[in-house]
Amino acid sequence: MQREIKYDTLETFLSDLNDVSINRIAFCETCENRSEQIEPHVLKVVYLDKVELIAYRDSVIYKCEMRNVARDSLYDKLVCLGYDVSRRNRNIT
Repeated sequence: MQREIKYDTLETFLSDLNDVSINRIAFCETCENRSEQIEPHVLKVVYLDKVELIAYRDSVIYKCEMRNVARDSLYDKLVCLGYDVSRRNRNIT
């Protein structure tokens, strides 16, 4: 059975990846304006700036979501720590 583990901090996420010997991370970034429903029949355009770090091993998805983070610095940090990082763009437009 597949399960998903979500993390609040980067340090805990990376620690758990090291514990299970994962060195590949998907770096999924979203940086664009998106519509959000705030009430029935009312949409509001909001700026969405987030990064999701995702890893997978033995039917377990490890996920860490961060908002308003310096994306390039985070990417460089992960590469410097020895991770194989695949950068993905999740913008709709």
